[in-house]
Amino acid sequence: MRVEAAYREEAAVTLRRASGELRKAIGMVEELEQAVGLAIALAGEAGADQMFELQKLDHLQQKIIGVADFLDALSATMPPQWRVDAKRASRRVLLAELGARLGDARASNEEGAGPENYELF
Repeated sequence: MRVEAAYREEAAVTLRRASGELRKAIGMVEELEQAVGLAIALAGEAGADQMFELQKLDHLQQKIIGVADFLDALSATMPPQWRVDAKRASRRVLLAELGARLGDARASNEEGAGPENYELF
């Protein structure tokens, strides 16, 4: 099966877009960390176990930033002739809006300006 050229883009562009999505996720983790920290403070029981759990959120942020930095570094050295079908790959992403942004640079630019929408269960 041959993929249409219209659905292929530079791999570096796709990696940078994925990195951007990871960096957006950092904001969500920061908000969660603040909410959990406030809940612990209001409960008045900020023991060692609770502080350890709160540090896990900080560690998660560091890991996400690390992967985003890794993708940016890869994209900086990637030959422009390396092409990928990001649209096809994005169909594997279960969050519809995230999949749309990962699969299409235009969707990423259009939706990047507004607040993040969430799919509730």
